[in-house]
Amino acid sequence: MPFHVRLRFGPPTSPAVTGTWDRSKTAERKFRGFIGRYGSRADVRIELIEEGPEGEHTVRSWTRERGEVEGP
Repeated sequence: MPFHVRLRFGPPTSPAVTGTWDRSKTAERKFRGFIGRYGSRADVRIELIEEGPEGEHTVRSWTRERGEVEGP
């Protein structure tokens, strides 16, 4: 199953930068790296997403206001 890390600045409808990896550990490392690099910005949202047979599922997300949250 592919894993995606999505980085977005601004509202949920704004464009996003997305990377895709086959291994969860690699995607997790990228997710953490994006937090370290961009997590202090007020307008950032970073998501770790797992793609499965029923579509995408948000594993965890990050915003400066809420920090890291499991699920959507």
